[in-house]
Amino acid sequence: MSATMDNEIRAGSGSPASRWGRALAHSPILCVGLAILFFWIAVAVLAPWIAPYAPNAQHMTAVSDLGPSAHHWFGADSLHRDILSRIIWGARPVLLIAPVSLICAYVVGISAGLAAGYKGGWVDEVVSRVIDVLLSFPKIVLYVVLIASLGPSALNIVLAIVLSSSPGIARLVRGLALDIKTRDFVAAARTRGETSLYIVFVEILPLARGPLIVDFCVRMGYTIIAIGVLGFLGLGLPPPDPDWGGMVRDATPILNVYPHAALFPSLAIVTLVSAFNLIADGLQELDHGR
Repeated sequence: MSATMDNEIRAGSGSPASRWGRALAHSPILCVGLAILFFWIAVAVLAPWIAPYAPNAQHMTAVSDLGPSAHHWFGADSLHRDILSRIIWGARPVLLIAPVSLICAYVVGISAGLAAGYKGGWVDEVVSRVIDVLLSFPKIVLYVVLIASLGPSALNIVLAIVLSSSPGIARLVRGLALDIKTRDFVAAARTRGETSLYIVFVEILPLARGPLIVDFCVRMGYTIIAIGVLGFLGLGLPPPDPDWGGMVRDATPILNVYPHAALFPSLAIVTLVSAFNLIADGLQELDHGR
C-alpha cells in the first residue's frame, strides 16, 4: 500500500461528527439502535423519579391478583413487588456492569494483543498460548466456576466477564496489529526512531478503532445476555437488588399462571441487546461506505 493511501486511511473520511452525521442520515438501523439505547439510558438515569414504587417495596393490594392492573401496570412478582419499578431500577446495574466489564476487558485484551502482534517472537508465542487455553473453556463454565467460588457480587461479575472476554479481544487485536505493522507509515516511524509504545498506540491502534468499536457493540450484547443468564442461575446481583435475569428466575414458580412476570424482564433484555446489535450493523454500513 502506498504512503498516500496509508495517510488517507489514517485521516479517515472526515471528522467524527461528520461521520456520525452521515451514518445517522443514511442508516436507519443505526438510528433505531441509538434510540433504544438512549431510551434505556434515560430510564436508568431517571429511575428515582419515574419508577412508580420503590423496587423492593411489597404491596399487599397485589396479593389476590399478581397480574397487570391500574396500580401495577406490569403486574407484581411472587413477593408482591411492582415489576415495572424493578425493571426500571434493574436498568441501572446492567448499564453500569456491562460497559465497565467490557472496558476493563478491552484494556487487558488490547494491551496483550498489541504486544503479541507487534513484538512477535516469544511474546507472541506466550500470549497466543494463554489465549488458546482461556478460549478452550466455555464462557458459561468460567462464569459459574469463578462466581460460585468467590460469591455473587457486581465485582465478581466484572472479573468473570473480563476473564472470559479479554482473550477474544486480544486475538482480534493481534490479527489487526500483524496486518497494520507492515504498512509504510509504521516503517517510517521506526526510521524516525520512534519508541515501540509510540508506534503501537499512536500509529497502529488508531487504525484498528473501526473494527474494535463494532466488536465492542457486539460484545455488549453478549455481555448483557451473560449478566441475565448469571442472574437466572442465581449468580448475579445478590437479592433483593433488582436484576432482570433474577426476575425471570423468580417468576419460574408462577410462570403458568402469571407469564407476564417473566415476559417483561425478558423483553427488557431483548430490547437492550437488540439496540447494540443494531448499532453494530449501522457502524458496519458506515465502514462499507453505504
